Amino acid sequence: MSAESILLILASIAYVISLFLFFKEDTEKNSRMVFILGLIIHFAALVVRSVIAKHPPFSNLYETMILFPFLVGSRYVFWKKQIPEDVRWLLILLTIILLGFAALLPGDMKKAEPLMPALNSIWMYIHVPAYFFGYVSIFIAVLYSIYLLLTRKKLLDSKKDHLVEKMDREIKIGFFFLNVGLITGAIWAYVSWGNYWSWDPKETWALINILILTYYFHLSRPNVVKKAIVIIITFISILFTYWGVSYLLIGMHSYT
Repeated sequence: MSAESILLILASIAYVISLFLFFKEDTEKNSRMVFILGLIIHFAALVVRSVIAKHPPFSNLYETMILFPFLVGSRYVFWKKQIPEDVRWLLILLTIILLGFAALLPGDMKKAEPLMPALNSIWMYIHVPAYFFGYVSIFIAVLYSIYLLLTRKKLLDSKKDHLVEKMDREIKIGFFFLNVGLITGAIWAYVSWGNYWSWDPKETWALINILILTYYFHLSRPNVVKKAIVIIITFISILFTYWGVSYLLIGMHSYT
């Protein structure tokens, strides 16, 4: 078993213990400390992967699936006060689930390989992180959406407005980074292939994600249900862009 795998297993164990402690009385502080330990170990695994692969860990599906839960966990650690208590445990749980999905991928998908010539560009270090920062914000907004849909009849209006305000903030951040990703991707395409836009399936779906999310800003504040549904539809579209396009549609982005 590789050092990277051992570190990811240790990180997962720390996350599971953190989730258990979260529900114990007066132990949320201990839960957070254990989670931070897991995040440090997780970061070490990403460093090991980067050294072995000789590039940052976001060039294929496996690498992005171990990077994404780290970013989600980082939001929980560094912006804890921005996340309502009712949702924090979900971030811990989903960090565990996401790492579990990465562990279930076939061994040949986990092999570290050199970058393709088209990926060996400075624009990769802007384009890919921009999308993942956007995905993290939208991911958190999805948690708010589901929570609001399930509890909207029980929540006080003040609590509901507070959650909608936080959801709005996450969507604004996500929308900004999705656009940064699309624009820098177009520049990268011009540098690599000589044209800004070629209607490649992933390019097209990246644009569709933005167009769906744009509708969110045209909804009035009281339309909590509609806002939540738009976010969930956007998230499903992003999942298809992330996984479906690479496997179901043939294009320049079908690297995996």
